[in-house]
Amino acid sequence: MEAVIKAIGELFVSSGHPQPDRIEKLPQSGSDRVYFRIYSGTATFIATYNLNQRETQTFIYFSRHFIQACLPVPKILAVNADDTIYIQEDLGTESLLNKLEQNGHGDYVYGLFQQSLSELARVQILGDQGLNYEWCLTAKEFGKQAIMSDLLYFKYYFLDTLQLPYDKQAMLDDFDALSTYLTRTENKYFMFRDFQSRNIIVKDDKVSFIDYQGGMKGALQYDVASLLWQAKAELSEQWKDSLLDYYM
Repeated sequence: MEAVIKAIGELFVSSGHPQPDRIEKLPQSGSDRVYFRIYSGTATFIATYNLNQRETQTFIYFSRHFIQACLPVPKILAVNADDTIYIQEDLGTESLLNKLEQNGHGDYVYGLFQQSLSELARVQILGDQGLNYEWCLTAKEFGKQAIMSDLLYFKYYFLDTLQLPYDKQAMLDDFDALSTYLTRTENKYFMFRDFQSRNIIVKDDKVSFIDYQGGMKGALQYDVASLLWQAKAELSEQWKDSLLDYYM
């Protein structure tokens, strides 16, 4: 990591900043990306090291497109020549999930969920305008194959893991019918794909989004369901219904 930290410092200076005071590696997330916080005077920045160049290129493209549309995502400040290190605006350390765990299911957090859904709608609609979906990491659109893949998670990681009895063929027939039905959705815009409270950063009571590089063209409902039915958030049925009404 010493070589990576040195490269981050050099990229930081080459982008017009003074020599950083220090660079700290952040705890590893669920991905192969490695994050660092750069300290420079009273300001901080986030550096990302990622050997998956295609993933980096997609994130950079999406971010710059969304920034042009005045959407709440981090500004990209510098990228190295081989697309393995980039420096971005530091949005802060508190996620919506952190705020929920700290403050509970009260009015303050409910307001943050409302704000998240309002900004999500802007990202979905405005972010879709002029976006080149050729930059998508996997499929350009959330079609039948991607839907079936998601549905099979239920089989592999719930039914099979718990060894619950079920009619395999009947379930696969249902999955096929559901995926066929969902592909007929007419209104498709930018789909975040991993829109959960952990990927919503709260700073000065304003929300911003991260980790949208897996996005593609898709139905609006998917991201809303991802947020409201996130198991770890444990939202009440009343919150889910009222927030869904608010979003719609």
